[in-house]
Amino acid sequence: MKLIIRLLFIIAFILNFGLSVFSKGTLEINSVVFDDSDSVLLLNSFSLDDFEYNTSPKLNIDPDENKAYVDIESAILHGQMQNLVLDNSDIKQITVSQLSTDPSVVRVAFSYDEKFNPANVKLKRLNNTLFLEFKKTSSSNFYFNPIYYESKIQDLFEPVNIQIPVEAKGDAINQINSAFNQTAEKNYVMVKKNQILKSKYFINSININNRNLEISGVGAYTISKPIYLSNPNRAVFDFPNSIVNPSVRNKIYNFGQDESVKIGQFDKNTARLVITTSNPAEYMPVFHPDSQKIIFINRNIQSINNSYPHTIDINNVQIEKSGTNIQGIKFVFSGQVLFGVVKSKIENAEFNELILYNVGKHTQELIKSKLKSSAFSGFEIKNLKNDGYVIKFPAKNKDKVDIYLGADGKTLRFRQTFSSNIVKEEKDSAINSTPAANRVAGKRYVVIDPGHGGSDCGAIRNNINEKDITLDISKRVEKLLKDKGYVVEMTRTTDQTVSLQERVDISENFYPDIFVSIHVNSSNSESPSGLETHYYKENSLLLAKFVHASMLNNIDSNDRGLFKSKFYVINHTTAPAILVETGFLSNPKERAQIVTESRKNDTAKAIAEGIDEYFKKY
Repeated sequence: MKLIIRLLFIIAFILNFGLSVFSKGTLEINSVVFDDSDSVLLLNSFSLDDFEYNTSPKLNIDPDENKAYVDIESAILHGQMQNLVLDNSDIKQITVSQLSTDPSVVRVAFSYDEKFNPANVKLKRLNNTLFLEFKKTSSSNFYFNPIYYESKIQDLFEPVNIQIPVEAKGDAINQINSAFNQTAEKNYVMVKKNQILKSKYFINSININNRNLEISGVGAYTISKPIYLSNPNRAVFDFPNSIVNPSVRNKIYNFGQDESVKIGQFDKNTARLVITTSNPAEYMPVFHPDSQKIIFINRNIQSINNSYPHTIDINNVQIEKSGTNIQGIKFVFSGQVLFGVVKSKIENAEFNELILYNVGKHTQELIKSKLKSSAFSGFEIKNLKNDGYVIKFPAKNKDKVDIYLGADGKTLRFRQTFSSNIVKEEKDSAINSTPAANRVAGKRYVVIDPGHGGSDCGAIRNNINEKDITLDISKRVEKLLKDKGYVVEMTRTTDQTVSLQERVDISENFYPDIFVSIHVNSSNSESPSGLETHYYKENSLLLAKFVHASMLNNIDSNDRGLFKSKFYVINHTTAPAILVETGFLSNPKERAQIVTESRKNDTAKAIAEGIDEYFKKY
């Protein structure tokens, strides 16, 4: 991962080099979320579905100054201007600001290094997210950000300098330069080298609204399990991998009769919120779907002000198994969900409570039907006064709960790590026949995923289908690995359609040591050629390095490098997972090689040897 913020562009817009304007209404931009693929910055809107793309406004470029900007008409940016100054990046500065309110125009401006070509910038739309893309990436509306974490969170840093301006300087040289000077503020707040956090959450402000404590920032937050202290009584919530704006750091905000709150920089990568109150266990976090704002309320005397005018439905509920003591639930909603989480204790029984505030009560039957035969069979559901309800999950003292939110705010994953083995509790579950329960000592378990299949042909050139090549190579890899003693599971063995989620389910139920997805690349241009290896999770990087190096050693093709990408199958599988692109069908010369027996054998050999080398050293 090179830099967290080439990422940092924002807003975006339809599938072209220009940005798109909407033909009716006003686009209300609610939040900016940084994407960890190092290539895009997401811009969320709750009103995007009401707009239609019409024209492509001009991308204004000044090659002499290495600066560019585009104006988005009929758009409102809620919150402060976003401004980042980057070191050691092709992109030097990015500014998103409300240029004017009558008419409503949002301006996205950036300066860049001489080697960067701004004409390659692409602007796209994904559901209720607009994003600006700087390099090839795969975006998924099922990307999950950890929102609430009881497991240990690794400290993650990026080795770059970033200046986050609380106040910005600059002279208006011309119309393009003025794009970077839409504020009268004057100073910079510095985050020094090796302290840029992969979560990229910068806490800007604390507001008290009718006793609700609102924490606002830029990025995507995660909070840890609360700590309760006495003398004085207080609730402590940590934000791992976060930075607090010095303007609010350690200030005491009083509310209620005897209550106060403050937030500080507990250490170089942890922000700490402290609520001093007589009943600290009554305070709980409420999460907004934009991952920008979080509200803390006293659940016994306060209700959350529902900022969404309509209730949403649950489209799907899936039970997800991840090992012998972990089980999860994935909720897919029709709209963006407002939710909270809290631990409770009734007599000697403990519960993890998931509160769904804006979800219709009629959706409870779907949840009940899915949960009754799972490890969560002891759950309870309790209605709230208005819309919404509480799902209470029984828990033991050492059980841990982690909650993830999809990038579009419409998908929620609740995952519980049980202190005891849950396989024994599910006697009729297929999990009992999987390698996780009957694993042979010393054996390695591998899932090979031939890309595409059936009605999904993948890339097609000259009547050559990607799906056929990936299956052929995968079968060769399977044989080579089995000859070496590996236990191999294929996501498909024939020309059949297998959805992305079905591929994930096959892997999750097999409990492999690694997951490898095999693809063939393509481009609109005939010129690109070469080998790529994609990974997403940190536990997959070592596997990606071994397999990619083996492909370079065995295949005569260009090295296009390692990519951190959010392909669905490598994002949602628990095991270390990679996706290999074994060449370009769109390149005539490489296409002629790819279909040969020698190239297929070399590719299969490279993948199998890379896997073998990984296990020898890992």
